[in-house]
Amino acid sequence: MRRFKVDEVKNNEAFLRGREARHALKVLRLKKGDEIIVFDGEGREYLAEISAASPTSVKLKILEETKVKRDSPLTSVLFMGITNKFQKLELALQKTTELGVSKIVPVVCHRSCTAQLVKNWEGKLKRWQEIVVNASKQCGRSVVPEIDEPLKIEDVEPVGELNFVLWEKGGSSLKDYQGYGAQSVSFLVGPEGGLEKEEVELLKEKGFKPIYLGKRILRAETAAVAGMALIQFIWGDLG
Repeated sequence: MRRFKVDEVKNNEAFLRGREARHALKVLRLKKGDEIIVFDGEGREYLAEISAASPTSVKLKILEETKVKRDSPLTSVLFMGITNKFQKLELALQKTTELGVSKIVPVVCHRSCTAQLVKNWEGKLKRWQEIVVNASKQCGRSVVPEIDEPLKIEDVEPVGELNFVLWEKGGSSLKDYQGYGAQSVSFLVGPEGGLEKEEVELLKEKGFKPIYLGKRILRAETAAVAGMALIQFIWGDLG
């Protein structure tokens, strides 16, 4: 059954608007009387019926709240170094959402040359939010990950019980931390070319633990996905 994101459910009613409404009516050809699944992005999901439709809005009658447990019990934060090709960052957003990330913080690193030229992040943030909403719809999540405004790497602070920074030039394996119980984990990945030594030293002073993901050099987007998969396997609900 098709799933859609709604802003809120009130008095047993909800609405699809904008892009969601157009997708339902023009792409999927849904009509009055059809049933769909809707979720509010904060953990609640409902069976709903289309009760009315206009070109820009779809009115829904809530039939029942459904009980789902598809979101990871682990609070996981990805600090993602902004890549110079934004498509690579967007792939990381999509795939880590599917894996269960709780929050994503884009980070302007010393090698994030393209990001340093951006004056206004509003348009990028809107697109990134659409990506994680669509990924949440696809994978069955009822909680949509948060996306923060970009931070400079100097402003990054640890937020988890365990906090890791990926550095291919040294550190420990994630396997070395399997015995540590944690309900919240953060993970920082650099952009193309990785992090500079001075950046890693700064993060270590703040409490981040350097780790590596094997002997092969991974692309930034691959490292983000692989790291999140391992974190969810060790401390979350993957596997």
